[in-house]
Formats: sequence, C-alpha cells, structure tokens
Amino acid sequence: MLIEKVLKDNAKNIDVKEWALTSAEMQPESSLPAWKVGKRVLHGGRQEGVEVIEVDSGAMKFTVVPTRGMSIWRGEVGELSLGWDSPVREIVHPHFIDLSRRNGLGWLDGFGGWIVRCGLVSVGPPCTDGDEALTLHGRIDYLSAEYVEVRYETSPVARLVVSGTVEEKHSADAALRLATEISIEIGTAAITVDDTVTNVGDRAQEMQLLYHMNFGPPLLGGGAEMIAPIRRIAPRDARAAEAASDEWTVYRAPQGAEYTEQVYLMELQSDANGDTAAMLRAPDRASAALLRFNVRELPYFMLWKNEAPANPGYVTGLEPATSYPYTRPVERKGGRVPMLGSGESRRMRVQIEVLTSAESVQMEEAKLRKIATAAAIVVPEPFG
Repeated sequence: MLIEKVLKDNAKNIDVKEWALTSAEMQPESSLPAWKVGKRVLHGGRQEGVEVIEVDSGAMKFTVVPTRGMSIWRGEVGELSLGWDSPVREIVHPHFIDLSRRNGLGWLDGFGGWIVRCGLVSVGPPCTDGDEALTLHGRIDYLSAEYVEVRYETSPVARLVVSGTVEEKHSADAALRLATEISIEIGTAAITVDDTVTNVGDRAQEMQLLYHMNFGPPLLGGGAEMIAPIRRIAPRDARAAEAASDEWTVYRAPQGAEYTEQVYLMELQSDANGDTAAMLRAPDRASAALLRFNVRELPYFMLWKNEAPANPGYVTGLEPATSYPYTRPVERKGGRVPMLGSGESRRMRVQIEVLTSAESVQMEEAKLRKIATAAAIVVPEPFG
C-alpha cells in the first residue's frame, strides 16, 4: 500500500493548509502501533503563518517545519523530550528574521530547533568573502520549502515519509537545491534524514552543510557524556582549550552567568564502509541519543557545549558536517569546501535513534568502542 499526499507545490499553486491521516483510517485492524501524521498552520506572534507537519510513529513524535527549510523543531519518545529549552519559544516565521542584524548574527533570533541545517552556501561565523557578506550559518533554515509531500508506505517496511525541496538561489550566483526525505518506520524511535544537494545552475558552485542537532535535559546534565570513535580532536579556539582534554566530551551541570560556549572539532573513525556514530549518553546511563552517519558524506564532526544557565540555554549540539565551522575563506584554504559542477549532486544521510534502556545504551556503546581501532589523537591547540 502506498498513500501519497502533496501538501505544497509552488509550481502548481498547491498549498494544503490543514490535513491529517491516521492508522485508524487506513488499517483499523493492523497489528502495528497506532500512528498519525498531519499538517497545520500556527498563529499568533512571530509564529504567524508557520506551517508544521506533526508525525507520530507510535513510538516517536516530531515536528517538521516546511516554512523553516524542512528543519525539525521538537521530538519526544514517551516522557523523554528531544530538543532544548531555547529562549526562542516560538517557531519564528522567516518574515520576522533579518539575518544581517547584529553584524550578521540575526540567525540566532529564531534559533530553537532540534535538528537544524546550516548552509547551503556557507556555514560558520559572519565574514566577508571577496565582495560577498556572509551571515552566521547561511540561509537554509530561513527558506520555505517549494514542494512538500507526505507518504505512507507498507513495503518493504511500514513507514511515514515527509519529503520536500528547498531552493537557495540568487540571480547572479548561488543555485542550489536541497531535496530531503525525513522518514521513520512505524513503531520505532529512529528518524532518518536523507538529503541531496544539487547544483541547478550552469556554473560550478561551492556548497556547505552542517547539521546542528541540539539536546537539552534530560539527556543533557551533569555527568552526561558524548561517546564516539574519535580519530582526532582539537578545541576550536582558546576558550575551548581552557578545559583539560579529558573533560572535553563530559558535561557539567549548568554553570554561572559568565560561562561562554566551548566547541571541539573532530574527525571520527569508521568501519570499512565509512559508517560511524556518536552517542549522547544521559547522566543516568539508561537513555541516550545515537547519531549515525557516513564519514565519506560528512567527514567532519563538532561538539558544541553550552553549559550556560537555562536562559540563554543549557544545550549541546552534535554536528556532522562537510566542513568545520570556521569562515568559508578559512575552510576553502583548508580544502574543506565541496565544489559541485553544474547538475552535480551530493548526498548526505543522518539517523538519530533514541535508546531508552540501560541495556540498549550499553550495547550501542560497546559497538562504538569496537569501531575505535586506536586511541584518539588529541591536538591541544586550536586548528583551522
């Protein structure tokens, strides 16, 4: 069985505002867990007009935001919340965002999601690259999808799929298209984001993509730890280097108001196919978020630690990417900015699975340690 529903198609002037599909309608006698998916529009304040698609697999719930680049705002598995308590409570509509504000830091005015893409033209801090002024983390999170579709499939497995396309185009330069499929099998707590970025222009085009995957309590807390098969690790800057290296992947409880963020740059070991993973293990060691990706697609990995008080936000980010979050000129000089020829594509996939038992956490941690064939190389000074 295959059910397809187009919810938005700008080329055909289609925009369905309210829609829902449930397992009770489709397969009332099924032995599968009850599931549902639906679209609605938010109202009030800075969220006015934001379109969201809410997915419930029967084990995990999450919210896709077509208005915000097909990002994922929040998730939950039972009583376990996924995401973080950002000072930005609303899903802010792009109409209210000026990315150039505060010397290029306007991106932060709507930052509050669980899984947020940075790119497609650039990631990293504001800078000037030639005659181009680049703002923090690019534009993709504030571009609305041009096409959105929801599918329910029963073969080869029962799953829900939210697909969409987002285009970042400038009349004189960038012409990049993101095509994404966000999927989850019915009854599971593992979400897969399958992205393809294509150069739809006639000239070669640089591209960058970073997945800002953000977690707060209860997965984050004093004694939580990021576990991964690290090949090389270094602090991003002198601030990050202040901590002892054996503390870089371990978390403290929220610190004082004077705290400032710390970021660590990594390359991870992988299996023969390039597959690797990283885990955020909760303080109780009985729950975790497990992130899987491939180092041939996403060769770099960042750990963002923001052990600040609740306001401005106690949060960490696990961030696979095509480059490090330095300025684009620095990354270009380091050979870390991919170039796509006309019509060329690059595919990137990430999966987040939520583990909810001590046994499953221990089992997946053992797999991670098995991938690590050698001790991590610690580079004590920031590198670019």
